[in-house]
Amino acid sequence: MTRMNPRLIKLSVFALALSLLWLRAFSVRAQEKKEIRIVFVSLSWNNQLPIRIAVTRGFFKDQGLTVEPIFVRGGPTAIAALASGNVDFASVGGAQAPIRSNARGLDLHIIASQSNYTNYTLLGSKKVKTVEALRGKVIGITGAGSYSDFVMRVFLKRNNMDPEKEVTLRAIGGTVLRAIALEKGVIDAAPFSAEETVRLLDKGYPMLVNLNEALRIPQSVFVTRGEVLQKYPDTTKRFLKAVILGMQFAKHHKKERLQTGFTAGLKGDPDIVSRAYDLFSPGYATDLSVAQDGIQVMLDEDIRAGLVDKNFTLDRVIDERILKRAQQELKSEGRFQP
Repeated sequence: MTRMNPRLIKLSVFALALSLLWLRAFSVRAQEKKEIRIVFVSLSWNNQLPIRIAVTRGFFKDQGLTVEPIFVRGGPTAIAALASGNVDFASVGGAQAPIRSNARGLDLHIIASQSNYTNYTLLGSKKVKTVEALRGKVIGITGAGSYSDFVMRVFLKRNNMDPEKEVTLRAIGGTVLRAIALEKGVIDAAPFSAEETVRLLDKGYPMLVNLNEALRIPQSVFVTRGEVLQKYPDTTKRFLKAVILGMQFAKHHKKERLQTGFTAGLKGDPDIVSRAYDLFSPGYATDLSVAQDGIQVMLDEDIRAGLVDKNFTLDRVIDERILKRAQQELKSEGRFQP
């Protein structure tokens, strides 16, 4: 019986191992997606500009991706679409929805943050010109339990005011309805979007504070399913790289970024949009890193309210592992400009 050369055996085993590794890599690559669906809950400039830039400037195409954006009304609808598998990623306002969904057993994770600050300004009536003057006044919010309700409570507490005793939080509706209520004297102050802020400033209403700079609580986060992170890690990485490039362009190219937004279909008066950008852009997280301290504030409030178990921790819902890989690759490519 002929004995095989031990050296030849080792070479054969090595070649077989390489082949298996190559086949595994090919298989993993083959199952990655080229077409992705993203659900949004806002068509505002603040929310849409980086994504529209990434599409129009070809950043998604450079990553081998085609993006189908979908708009729905409300975070719960977006979360339902994501959980059902109808979309791959969701851009939602605030972290409460993914936190509460994860706590209920849904395998949803925050993978990045577009804005690590609250995307509101706080304006007063023409008689309310300081934060201290809010005592005893009526502040308009979207509704009980809304994001605007949450952030106003946090902001008031940080400014030594009891939101239950020293002010009245009144449900009015969205930012446009709050503007009407402020002008009619129904409320004394309210949080507003950047665009609405510019219009009210032009009418003489004072801005008490720009929460895009003052309140570090993420208002716009990207969420996906655990299944997506496991099955399509490379797709997720390429998606995040494209968004980071869109964020960087929105941050560092003032003239071109707004023109790109208009070219991509965003609407508005150019002067109002430009001034609004100056208000909301400080809150942008250019590298998409998640402000975990701000999300911890949300979690603490949910635990206090009994909406989430006291043993729930952020590592259950925040997963930045693929984001860090995307950031590192952009650094090695010389395209990372936080």
